[in-house]
Amino acid sequence: MKKIMRASLLTLAFSFVFLSAAEAQSPQQTLNQYMADLQKNPNDYALREKIIRHVQAMKPAPGVSMEAEKFEGRAEFAIKNAKTEAHFLDAAKEYEKALLIAPWVPAYYFNQGIAFEKAGKLKEAKRSFEFYLLAAPNAQDARDVRKRIAGLEYAIEKLAKESSPAAMTEKKRQEEGAFLKKIDGARYRYHYSDNRDAGYWILDIHGNQVVRGYIITSSRFSPEDVGRYQNDGAAPLNGREFTLISRKFTCGFKSDAKLVEKGRISDDGESITTQVCNETRTYRLER
Repeated sequence: MKKIMRASLLTLAFSFVFLSAAEAQSPQQTLNQYMADLQKNPNDYALREKIIRHVQAMKPAPGVSMEAEKFEGRAEFAIKNAKTEAHFLDAAKEYEKALLIAPWVPAYYFNQGIAFEKAGKLKEAKRSFEFYLLAAPNAQDARDVRKRIAGLEYAIEKLAKESSPAAMTEKKRQEEGAFLKKIDGARYRYHYSDNRDAGYWILDIHGNQVVRGYIITSSRFSPEDVGRYQNDGAAPLNGREFTLISRKFTCGFKSDAKLVEKGRISDDGESITTQVCNETRTYRLER
């Protein structure tokens, strides 16, 4: 029994020793450990918050090194001379370098938030402003910054809705509708020539339909058809694509091999490319 009691007392004594050693660690030593961990995990935002709260309790507060000020200067120059979103993003990255050295400085977070916002990185901007409020709880502009964060939340939500599958589908439908309205009434021609005759295949856009026809300009066997427009079917447009089946022509000499022409209108509306009977045709917009 005495041996058991002695072992328990020894265990308790060692516990007090370790506890005393932990308590003996200075606030600066704790900060140094936190900073070492942050260098390994720059995106550990919980650790970053812990560092900010730890520094706020330190007396005196740690200073800002010349290395951090160097990156601050680089960031300020980048913002001052920024002309594109990419330039503002570069500035935000320079502030991040400063924040990896002194993650408790409120001004770095605020200016980084501005840089991210101008770079179109709304989520990142919101996070930077939130860290600013954490690092400067008594900031005079806290109310304005909270309103700014709310505005960024609204923009993020709106962007998410606009990027949803349903919204993207509707946007594409509207764009295609506007495009077809723009080319409504347009005519596209493809010149052909063989040992029988020569002429033009024609594709006309009427609303959401493609109408195919042809005009023979010279013929060895059907001179009476020269110069006369002849219709050869129509098909609905599926976006910018369509599939036409000929009323009277076949591929080759097989009477059951229907001539099928699959096509797509170009993005600029200047041409239509089709595949028919292992042949590629490019119809050009008639001016």
